[in-house]
Amino acid sequence: MSSQVVVKIFDKHYTLGVDEDHSAEHVQKLAEMVDERMHEVKHELQGGSPLQVAILASLSLVEELLSLREDYASAEADIAQRTSQIATSLGHLFAEVEVPRSDS
Repeated sequence: MSSQVVVKIFDKHYTLGVDEDHSAEHVQKLAEMVDERMHEVKHELQGGSPLQVAILASLSLVEELLSLREDYASAEADIAQRTSQIATSLGHLFAEVEVPRSDS
């Protein structure tokens, strides 16, 4: 069963449903981030309608998300490459090491 949380975004209150995957605190934090970005955009625009502010804030947040996803993909590829290099180096080291045989 989902619960509800009241959030304030750009001086308006909204009642949002909260499912079992997210806490009310999580939804509140998301709303605070949206509110903060909208106020930043309003300040930069020095005006603008709430719809314009919302659209530009959304674009700004999505741009940040896309940049973070690209950074993550780059870091993931770098880690995969380094892991492969380490595995290759270890393979060469193990190939050079002679394991004494026990003659039992």
